[in-house]
Amino acid sequence: MTWTFPLVAELLSLHGLAVMIGLLIYVLASHALKQRRHPAAAVGWVMVMVLLPYVGLPLYLLFGTRKLVHSGNHPPLGAPAGNIRGEGAWARKLAAAMGQPPVAEYANLRIHADGAQAQRALWEVIDSAERELVVCTFILGNDEFGDALVARLVSRARAGVRVRFMLDGVGRWIGGYRNFNAMKAAGVHVGLFVPLLHSPLRGRTNLRDHRKIVVADGARLWCGGRNLAAEYFTGSAAQKPWQDLTFDLQGALARQAGELF
Repeated sequence: MTWTFPLVAELLSLHGLAVMIGLLIYVLASHALKQRRHPAAAVGWVMVMVLLPYVGLPLYLLFGTRKLVHSGNHPPLGAPAGNIRGEGAWARKLAAAMGQPPVAEYANLRIHADGAQAQRALWEVIDSAERELVVCTFILGNDEFGDALVARLVSRARAGVRVRFMLDGVGRWIGGYRNFNAMKAAGVHVGLFVPLLHSPLRGRTNLRDHRKIVVADGARLWCGGRNLAAEYFTGSAAQKPWQDLTFDLQGALARQAGELF
């Protein structure tokens, strides 16, 4: 292949156009999403856009966009940090400075000793819901435990409870792909957090939701580290259940967790 000057000039112009588009998207996205990067990270993205825009731009859209700070209607955060006094003021000031909601009361805290106790507490919280039930998890096991959980959610939905279920888009595949048509047909509202195939403007692929939250009527909370799969509760004939931490409680803190959902 003979390289002529017009061909080289055309390739350079196309490369320059790709660089300009990549840098423009980078600048506009950083400004719109109010992103503040470490200087080394910022220089790194710019260099990738300049040298390899065809690779750099897709990578940026998948992994470079950071969490979007929403400015919607949030619960009031309470008094400004400077007005906080009394016992534990330092912790409450720190939470307020980080934009966290104020300290909330709770009662009847139970820390689960093992998977069996965690499962009993989970069923109690789910079955107690009379008006609203929200469930959030990273993994829903495509196993006997997952089937039992889905059956309970369907039962509460058919009883007139507003049931909302959110599963991480990647965790859906890790736990074993499950079809949600039956849940939706029963009235369960199902949502996926950043599915594998999604708009780059609606979350980055490596931003995952690892929260495990179950709230009944804004009054009872089940929470902790256990994913909703058999290996975290009952185990199997070949493997004991994993050791993890979960708890349940009642009170205003449960309502706050429901607002976070």
